Amino acid sequence: MIRDELDDFDRYWKEALVNQNLQTQSIPGETDYLNIQAWAKGNSISIDQSTISVGRGLMTLLVKNLKDALTEMDSPRGLSLDIEGHKAGVNITQIEELVGHKSKRGKKFGGDLNPKWGRVEAILQELFSRGHIKIYQNKNTLISSDDESFINQQITRITHPIERGDFPVSVYLTMKEEDGAHLRLNHEDYNWHTYIRDRYGFPPNSTGILAGNMYVDIPVTLDNFISFDLHLAYGETLSRKISQFTGLERGLGQLEARIEISDRASMNEGLISLDEYYTIFRQKNSEHMADYYLHRSISDITAAKFDLHEVPDSNPKKWNVEVDPLLLRWRENTRDRGRTRDEDIGSIEEGASA
Repeated sequence: MIRDELDDFDRYWKEALVNQNLQTQSIPGETDYLNIQAWAKGNSISIDQSTISVGRGLMTLLVKNLKDALTEMDSPRGLSLDIEGHKAGVNITQIEELVGHKSKRGKKFGGDLNPKWGRVEAILQELFSRGHIKIYQNKNTLISSDDESFINQQITRITHPIERGDFPVSVYLTMKEEDGAHLRLNHEDYNWHTYIRDRYGFPPNSTGILAGNMYVDIPVTLDNFISFDLHLAYGETLSRKISQFTGLERGLGQLEARIEISDRASMNEGLISLDEYYTIFRQKNSEHMADYYLHRSISDITAAKFDLHEVPDSNPKKWNVEVDPLLLRWRENTRDRGRTRDEDIGSIEEGASA
């Protein structure tokens, strides 16, 4: 299921931000993020922070460094129209500052392995395989084709990198550290810079300032083009996928509850009774999360909204829960994906029997 969700993210991202021939850059303020935002609402669940912290941390670091590079480029000191230099990326030392050394004996892969590094490497492999990051061998030169091929071969044979010899990305960054090896979000092909400009830059339709400008402060009266951090939901989902292999995955009950709540609400104009809401969470062994989601939807902009409405003229008093339209869209998209897959399987079976 989580792999399907990651595949959906890739599909929505490419539909919104990647030109089919990979030659046209997307423009800040003109991207339709609706399906990606719905995806983020569906995949931003509440689980043990230790389970998702590595993915969130890595995506935060990657986005921050590219964001800082874009801000510098837009400043009066910006001397180039290109995103250049290792400052836009993340090196092995910065990752160690985030999660600690790879082993208790220091920076190399000797001694007792820091368990977080199995998760780090697995997430980096996912990002690299899916095209969301690129590896540079120095300040501005991409990894050689031979090294890239070797890493891809290593990744292909690895189910999940927990063992000591299964760290091709981290080992490369370590060995080439003195040359300036680093990772960058793929802004050339996947237009991550456009998302960052839309999330943190100046909003569109403002007189005299280009949409997405990162240097000019945004007045409090204006809203960003995107209101919440899509990359954090992506990082959390990457972490959840990796946690499947380590037996640490959490949150399946609440995910199932959100699916059933969305299914019932979609058949009733987005509403479900408060009694049904609590019953579903109880049936999914996640009763303790029911109140949490009601409160979180008020305080956390990234969370799916569950708004309470008193039923008019009810006696005794009753309430309905209005479910976030973006959460309903996420659920509808996953149903469409399932129908498409079933149709594809049916076509294959028909072809085989013919």
